[in-house]
Amino acid sequence: MDFETNAALSVGLLIAAFVLDWPRALVGVVFGLVSRFLPYATIVVPVGVVIIAAVGEFIYPLIGRTTGATFPSFVLGLFSVAATASNLYITIRNLKDRL
Repeated sequence: MDFETNAALSVGLLIAAFVLDWPRALVGVVFGLVSRFLPYATIVVPVGVVIIAAVGEFIYPLIGRTTGATFPSFVLGLFSVAATASNLYITIRNLKDRL
């Protein structure tokens, strides 16, 4: 029951992240899948989340998505990337431990 509840919460957060900021959420999904194979992923995932959110802040004005980098947009990016990357990494790890 505990795994099912966590999986349902994870899916809810993934959907919310895609609704709020789909480009960074998509990068977070890819990063979450790749981080499963990285050593020291419990350290790499949070650092990668911050880096991806920060890089997104500087790429968005270049592609015309925003006018400039702002702190609220950075925080939204942190949520989007963390909700996808870390939740996917943790869900895959818990699923592997359960099987």
